[in-house]
Amino acid sequence: MYDEFAKFYDRLGWDSYAKELWPDFKRFLDKSGFNVKTMLDLACGTGVFCIGALRDGINVEGLDLSEEMLKKAVENCRKYGYDIKFHLGDMSDFDLGKRFDLITCTFDAINHMTDFQKWKSMFNCVKRHLNENGIFMFDMNTLKDLSDNWNNIHIRKYPNGDYYISKSISFGDNAFITFTAFLKKEGRLYEEYEETVHEISFSLDEVVNELKIAGFKSVNVMNRKFEVVEDVDSLDRAFIFCNI
Repeated sequence: MYDEFAKFYDRLGWDSYAKELWPDFKRFLDKSGFNVKTMLDLACGTGVFCIGALRDGINVEGLDLSEEMLKKAVENCRKYGYDIKFHLGDMSDFDLGKRFDLITCTFDAINHMTDFQKWKSMFNCVKRHLNENGIFMFDMNTLKDLSDNWNNIHIRKYPNGDYYISKSISFGDNAFITFTAFLKKEGRLYEEYEETVHEISFSLDEVVNELKIAGFKSVNVMNRKFEVVEDVDSLDRAFIFCNI
């Protein structure tokens, strides 16, 4: 799963989310007085979020379900002479035999698990892998987002000649999106790749409650600026920040 994604993910600029998010999150951590030395990034994809953490002096590792994504992550690290340890595994059921100060999971990767039991299992796995006073941060597409924003078609042409088409359809609490990429080759030739993703969401109250059941003492729902939000129903994308 997501092996086709790996072939066009960075090329179409989707790595920009991680590139932009990491420095903002790091500033929030510093401002809040959190001293993070070790980190695990779940659903790390092509490793861009990990690279950001490494550049800021954090001993970081990544885990992903897609072998092809991890190959791209290794390639991205080699470009800069970096050596990051990546694990092939399921973020809802993993055991690395070590603990971390910070565990992250971004770009709505959690929504790709369409069984809430897997969310619960992930929360418990994360809890077991965190040091005392450890931090868990993830983002998720909300029910509002899937309902309001996932019935559309987008077409984009890139300066290098690549094309990208996305088609999404929503069924309320879950949605499907198909990505089709046409990557420019020599002359008038294109190489086509396609991947369909199924996402599901749950109420933020339900998610927060399960995190507390898993043993997280402090659970805050935040916006993209990492500000605590009272009106959580207004969010399209929620950032969940937890401490044990």
